[in-house]
Amino acid sequence: MNYLDVHELLMKEGNIFKFILASDPLFHNNKEKLVLEKGEWINQKDSQYIYILESGILAQLIGRNDVRKQIICTSFLTKDNIILNKKFSQNEKFDFSAITRATLVRIETSIVLEILEKTPFFTDVLLEIIHDLNQREYIFSSQFQYQIKDRVILLLKKLALELGIKNGEKHILPRGITSYYIAAYCGCTRQSAIKILNHLEEEQLIRYKHCPIEIFDIKELTNISLETV
Repeated sequence: MNYLDVHELLMKEGNIFKFILASDPLFHNNKEKLVLEKGEWINQKDSQYIYILESGILAQLIGRNDVRKQIICTSFLTKDNIILNKKFSQNEKFDFSAITRATLVRIETSIVLEILEKTPFFTDVLLEIIHDLNQREYIFSSQFQYQIKDRVILLLKKLALELGIKNGEKHILPRGITSYYIAAYCGCTRQSAIKILNHLEEEQLIRYKHCPIEIFDIKELTNISLETV
């Protein structure tokens, strides 16, 4: 599953969430219109409202190392996308900037909670799914502050620690982890992924050319400094 797959799933779950709200008179009686002019911002840390985008385009942004000196655009939001705050997604990493004039519906969080309390079991399941997808999206998004080589190294370390079979100092990755998977996850071409993997093999940090991928020294991989874009 790559970044676009996760974002598409978030869209689908967001549409279900929106349907629940729109089916309740409380939503229609309490919603407000908000217009963002080009360049204006809203932040996911805001706990007072959730937002539904009606028209225009918002850029979803993340700051490098959570410092706003350098901003990375991770995706674009268009009509019907929902911006949930930390009350729901437990994620407050993103800012949203209007790159065109944008119209949003906003509704107070307390009203949304009142609506959701009417379907507690379904709502809990839905929010758990959305939370998991948001976490995945943040993991995918945060890598794009780094160069392609570093994105591949970060992925290899993550896979080794979470999925790898440890054999002495060596970590063996599942056979399904191929250059196609690595390229899709890291947002690069397969040729770029192969070039980086070949380089790491030449440095005797991994064994790549014969499946499965083996990581010889994860500590050495960890010591490689990351270069931001």
